[in-house]
Amino acid sequence: MANVIFKGFYQAFEAGSLAAPDVRIRLVMSATTCDTEEDAINLADFTAIDEFDGVGYTELDCASVTTAYSDSADEWQLDFADGSFGDPVAPGSDVIQGMLVYLYVDGTAANDIALAYTDSGGFGVNANNGALDLSVPASGLMFARSA
Repeated sequence: MANVIFKGFYQAFEAGSLAAPDVRIRLVMSATTCDTEEDAINLADFTAIDEFDGVGYTELDCASVTTAYSDSADEWQLDFADGSFGDPVAPGSDVIQGMLVYLYVDGTAANDIALAYTDSGGFGVNANNGALDLSVPASGLMFARSA
């Protein structure tokens, strides 16, 4: 199990790029290196993303994105509305291993900023020709603390 906050997150935070973020999520399969390349800043820094390839799948363009910094907890919080990766979505060539959260800049791997990766919470399954949805916990999706 891997939960990674990438260097790109901290750089985007320091630069003020998370004030009105355009956050996207890609589902990834087992050949991804997102779980091991913690120094990534941009998507081009990954050796392999291995995006899910089931017919009907689209990456999630997160809506109602909110960010907040809590001084008392020294914690940055990212939240957004529940969303869908498609309906129906056919099985892919491999199971879904995890998800890559990133800041969309202009759609190029060299500029889009890697924020986080997780493979905990229900991954290791494939699509089944139905809706492929993401329900975000009420407390938010991502929390990052200063080291």
